Amino acid sequence: MSFTPIASNFRFRCLVVIVACSVLGSLTSQGLAQADSSRFISGVGSVRSLGNLEYIEVNTPSFDNAAKQLIVFVHGTPGSLSAFLRYVNDPVMREKFHMISVTRPGWVSDGDSKIPSLQEQARALEPILRMDRSGRGALLMGHSYGGPVIARTAMDYSELVAGLVFVASTGDPQLSGPRWYNRFATVLPRFILGAGLKGANAEILPLRPQLEEMLPRWQDLTMPVLIVQGDEDRLVHPRNADFIERMLVNSDVTYLQRQGQGHFVLWEEAELIRDALLEKFN
Repeated sequence: MSFTPIASNFRFRCLVVIVACSVLGSLTSQGLAQADSSRFISGVGSVRSLGNLEYIEVNTPSFDNAAKQLIVFVHGTPGSLSAFLRYVNDPVMREKFHMISVTRPGWVSDGDSKIPSLQEQARALEPILRMDRSGRGALLMGHSYGGPVIARTAMDYSELVAGLVFVASTGDPQLSGPRWYNRFATVLPRFILGAGLKGANAEILPLRPQLEEMLPRWQDLTMPVLIVQGDEDRLVHPRNADFIERMLVNSDVTYLQRQGQGHFVLWEEAELIRDALLEKFN
């Protein structure tokens, strides 16, 4: 049997996606299982539950010491609280902040039903924000899909949010809709795609109309903002960062454009991001 060049190329792309999704989904699921089954993370402490999310916490406020400002870390899709362990374990960050990293609703275990509503994700974070005892309000740091989650949280609970950090974050409705492989993935069985990427698809498909609904609300955000974006990001279009900066007309915005960096800038530039965060918010 012979194929036209176009058909052959399309089938080859589909095969690549299936194989890649299978491998990545398997790795992601294993990572989530390890994080959730241990219930204890060395150097950090126990994983706790609050409503339909889980979290780890360091520098818990006490009567003995002055409370440090709270920073809350919000992962992308797929993901878990372990995405920010490098920051939570950083001695400089521990010196400055009360830190909480969350596993968002829908990602606590592989069998969880996904919650693709940014409003519901924001509502789940509200009690976490109220754990700040410094009187300064909480900082929110989101990676990838965590970006629109923290944006919606700041829109809904602005009185509790003192600042935002967007790292490789989506935000522009025109750049954030499902791509051909997202639609293609809806027909793939879970055992091929993997629980992690199947769940990610469930969050990404309904994202665009929610971002469109948020458009008039960006101007209401007045807290300082740090944006970090690599110019070689293949998962989130780099122009999403330009959109976020453009929409934050009433915020003091610092925009770090990282040459040669991709979607994993969160980890590959961790020290730079840490230093920029400390300079912006301390």
